[in-house]
Amino acid sequence: MTDFFNSEQVQEDLRDIFTTYQNLAAMTARIQFEPKETRVQHIDKCTDLIDKQRTFYTRLCLSAPEDSEAADMKERINLMSKAFGFQNLYECLDKLTETLDAARKKELDT
Repeated sequence: MTDFFNSEQVQEDLRDIFTTYQNLAAMTARIQFEPKETRVQHIDKCTDLIDKQRTFYTRLCLSAPEDSEAADMKERINLMSKAFGFQNLYECLDKLTETLDAARKKELDT
């Protein structure tokens, strides 16, 4: 591992992202049967996950010029983003946030 991935903060952030994702994924299958308040909270938690991912990606981008493993990970993430029609992960996360904002507004308007 490199300095970036050896960082205690990075390791903690990755564990937090993974745990948050697992919790959200478990709830997603049954979210349609939950009351409005719970659905809105779920949307908010999804938005929080995106914020965590955005922060991680920013740190990754800042480390990439000095860390070959971080640079490789950044490139792989960007290639995956491009496969979905985005230039990079920021653009993808922005679109996801926009979609969640619209879903939240729809929930609150009904």
